[in-house]
Amino acid sequence: MNILVELNRFGLLVTFVLNLGLAFYVFFYSRRNEASRSFLWLLLAISTWVGGFFAFSLVHSPEWLLFWRKFTPLGASLIASSFVYFSLVFPHPLKPLNFWQKALIFAPGMTLGFLSIFTNLIIRGYVIFDPYFPFLGKPLFGPWYWLFSLHFISYFLGGTFLLVYKYLKLEGIEKAEVGIVLLGIFLSSIFAVITSLWLPLFGISKFFITGPLFVLFFVIFVFYAIFRYRLFNLVEFATQGIFLLGLVTVSVATLIGFLTKNFSFLLHSYVAIANVVLGAVVYVKDPRNPVNRYFALLVFFISFWTLANYFSDVSKGMEEAIFWNRMIYFVSSLIPIASVLFALHFPQRAVYIKKSQIWWLVSLGIAISLLSLFTDLLVKSITFVDSRTEIGYGPLFVFHSLYLLGGIGFALFHLWGKYQRSTGTAKAQLGYVFLGFVLSSFLAIITNIVLPAFGYFKLTPFGPSFMLIMVGSLAYAILKHRLMSIEVVIQRSTVYALSTIFIMALYALAVMISEVYLRGIIGYTSLLITALAALAIAVVYQPLVRFLQNLTDRLFFRGRYDYQKTLREISGEIASVIKLEELAKLVVSSFIDTMKVSEVSFLLPEKEGEHFISVFLPLSRYKRIEIDIKSPIISWLLSSKDILVREEIEEEIMRQEALGKEGEERRQSLEEVRDEMDRLGISLWIPVISKGELIGIIALGEKISGEIFTTEDLALLTTLANQIAVALENARLYEEVVSMKDYSEEILQSMTNGVLTTDINGRIVTFNQMAEKITGRKAREVLGKTCEEIWGKRGAITVAVENSLKDRCYLNFETSVVSPERGLVPVSFSSTLLRDVHGKRIGALLSIHDLTEIKALENKLRQADKLSALATMAAGMAHEIKNPLSSMKIFSQLLPQKIDDPEFRRKLQEILPREIDRIDRIVESLLGFARATAPTFEKAKIEDILEATLKDYEDQAKNAGVIIKRDYAALPEIEVDRNQISQVFSNLILNAIQAMPEGGELLVATFAGKKVDDTVQEVKIKISDTGHGIPEDMIKKLFDPFFTTKYGGTGLGLTITHSIVDGHKGSIDVESKVGKGTTFTVTLPVSQG
Repeated sequence: MNILVELNRFGLLVTFVLNLGLAFYVFFYSRRNEASRSFLWLLLAISTWVGGFFAFSLVHSPEWLLFWRKFTPLGASLIASSFVYFSLVFPHPLKPLNFWQKALIFAPGMTLGFLSIFTNLIIRGYVIFDPYFPFLGKPLFGPWYWLFSLHFISYFLGGTFLLVYKYLKLEGIEKAEVGIVLLGIFLSSIFAVITSLWLPLFGISKFFITGPLFVLFFVIFVFYAIFRYRLFNLVEFATQGIFLLGLVTVSVATLIGFLTKNFSFLLHSYVAIANVVLGAVVYVKDPRNPVNRYFALLVFFISFWTLANYFSDVSKGMEEAIFWNRMIYFVSSLIPIASVLFALHFPQRAVYIKKSQIWWLVSLGIAISLLSLFTDLLVKSITFVDSRTEIGYGPLFVFHSLYLLGGIGFALFHLWGKYQRSTGTAKAQLGYVFLGFVLSSFLAIITNIVLPAFGYFKLTPFGPSFMLIMVGSLAYAILKHRLMSIEVVIQRSTVYALSTIFIMALYALAVMISEVYLRGIIGYTSLLITALAALAIAVVYQPLVRFLQNLTDRLFFRGRYDYQKTLREISGEIASVIKLEELAKLVVSSFIDTMKVSEVSFLLPEKEGEHFISVFLPLSRYKRIEIDIKSPIISWLLSSKDILVREEIEEEIMRQEALGKEGEERRQSLEEVRDEMDRLGISLWIPVISKGELIGIIALGEKISGEIFTTEDLALLTTLANQIAVALENARLYEEVVSMKDYSEEILQSMTNGVLTTDINGRIVTFNQMAEKITGRKAREVLGKTCEEIWGKRGAITVAVENSLKDRCYLNFETSVVSPERGLVPVSFSSTLLRDVHGKRIGALLSIHDLTEIKALENKLRQADKLSALATMAAGMAHEIKNPLSSMKIFSQLLPQKIDDPEFRRKLQEILPREIDRIDRIVESLLGFARATAPTFEKAKIEDILEATLKDYEDQAKNAGVIIKRDYAALPEIEVDRNQISQVFSNLILNAIQAMPEGGELLVATFAGKKVDDTVQEVKIKISDTGHGIPEDMIKKLFDPFFTTKYGGTGLGLTITHSIVDGHKGSIDVESKVGKGTTFTVTLPVSQG
């Protein structure tokens, strides 16, 4: 039973650590999208629930048993709420959730959870059956337990339904992701619900604490989905996940160590976890590299050896003590093998060692380890003295000690030899590795081999702790000299570890205060203090991390910190530079003065795109380089889009050599890159990438100080390169804008129209040369001033701009402007309201067209038209008057002969007055046409004039059987001469009525004509009849003087109508179909200017 309980507790702890570790990973590295955040909440809820079960299985006091049993519904309620939230947004939301919707999802579960802890509504008591296993007791459920169960089941079924619905709708990888998550949730939840929710309802509680173990199904399926569908970058996920898992494990171990006051456990845990995390991260980073594999093997053996030492110290029975001591020597026999293999391959393989020699060492080590574990040749007996064990050694002890000393000595000998022969980064790396190995090995050998050989065992438990020296030395080498390319992870580990230790100390202090001083006063609810402490920790954790990051930089990397700080400041300056020459000078001088490099070059692609050429700069230590775009270096930068470091290329070549034929092709390409770097004399190439394209290169020589470029340097240089990329793009855009501005200015000044633009306040912004010529004003006189200041309040330009700003724009509107040089200048305005991309008004544009030449031509044309009209009129008049004169002439000739004829006198009296009247009407019409005066304009509603005219003809229309229909649109007032326009409408309406002698339909309609920016510029009046129509050949003659189709008509009505409309700057159009009717459309401008 004890074994099963311990296994269950271990399983709960593993489940808790895995869920919390995965939650930390999502929090630190993938919490930007809502699906990841929902997954984070779900993992935290599961961790809370599992952690409550683990605590419930550990405590024995009735008070704490009741508290932790009441705590479990809180975790379950949070799981239900988080699961629904997760189902709604994974893999992407059906629709975005706002704050109140999320609050509505979580509020019921939070309420029920806290009611469970602080009231008796859900669980009111707990009955203990077995004092040795109190967690197997029976809870007494409160009246609201059914509500809690209903909430959990309904939320769980709702979330499952949502995921099933998405699974049926989705396709491809998303469908597979949802399917895997569904399967994991189903397998884990079905067993967990049965064991931890349903069975306790029927009084079966023995399986209660096993429920959370089934959550491992969910974790396994999530990890499968991550690796199967590469939901994260696998290397980053593995390295960062290992680090976070280690951090969680350290935190849990620290908490257990403080609670149990077992500081030996703390020390051994720290050593083991540090070695495991370091080895796992190194291995995952490059599992094919033998250096990484042998290093991971070495630190794993050290971790196992450390744990074996701890279990040996805490062993209670003889057999258990003998087993763990034999395990110590079993593992320690394998450490020399891993040490030698690592030493032979680090930083590159020693070519003078034969494989047969290595196999002899491996075989010997394995043989000794097996003899140590399965025989009494090394550990013969155990004696317990003052709560510690003393070992009785067998005959193999001396041989084992010599083997151990010889193996580690052999490894150190090779490391020292490589250190003497190496230079640069490799020498620095070997130095730190050698130092860490020497110190840790020397002290561990003293405490665990030399002293025990003389019967002194008191310091044996401290032997594993000396391995922290090696871990610290390696961590420093990784941070300082990019050892095994994992310095970023180790640096983060260091900072987060320090932060975690500090936070755990504060939390432990809060727990001690709560337990010692408050528990006796307010009972188990003193947990509120620790809850508040946890909340405070959550708030200060990230600021603390940033503070420690800066602190470690200042303490350990002061020089680097100073110039990196300067480079960060320069990075901000670079973003504001918009001229290419200034940018190049700033970048180059920054590296020369701040980073103190021996030489530097800043390369940009030439226009033809065949080469990258250094920007010309007259600076010392600036190197002029020209490199072909097809060169190995450029090809490498284009493919990797990462910084190119010569030493890393050299190391990679060595790794590929170790792979033999498998790495031959890559090795050859790397050698080409290295050779070109040597030819050009530059060891560091920084690509400047924008939109996936290489737009520049920064080439750096070595630092004058001889220091190497650290990974943090490279990260900073990458950031700087990104800033330079932005600045380069800005510089290019600036050049394009300047070029476009010059181009636009050239177009503006070359235009034949005057162009004037103003801002929203009416101040003139643009005034081109043609505008100067038309208005007689210079640009320097008007720019920045309002139109009113230049042309007065009533000036044509002022009125046009003000109307345009009020969204009353113009189109080919004719008026005149006063020029100091030319006097009154006829012009045509077209204007528009200027808006930004969001539709907001920003100003107005006025185009001014000089009509001087056009008006002169129009005058000439008008004179010609007048002469032509006069000729037409004379011919028509001669024709019209000649007919009645002919009749009168005949009568006058016959008068002497037929004066006595009564019939003749009757016809004379009938015809002669009629012909005289006809001549009189013609003369009167001509006199009226000649007396036509200039129109007097005033604002009027066009429908009012139409109505007044129609009223005069209503009776005539009614007598002729004509039905009048009206269709008036809502139109603004227009400027017209009322009397003249009334005459126009009278002529057209009368003609329409007379065209329908047998009745018909007369339609009078108005509607908007041309618009500019929704402002009506002109109105149209349509007068239609359903009469006999006009033949097409006659339509062209309708407005000619004396043309008529009516008997007795003068033929001047439509001529006068056309003249009046023309005087209003309008137009009149005719459409007619024989047998269907005729439509006259009069177009009039809203304003006469």
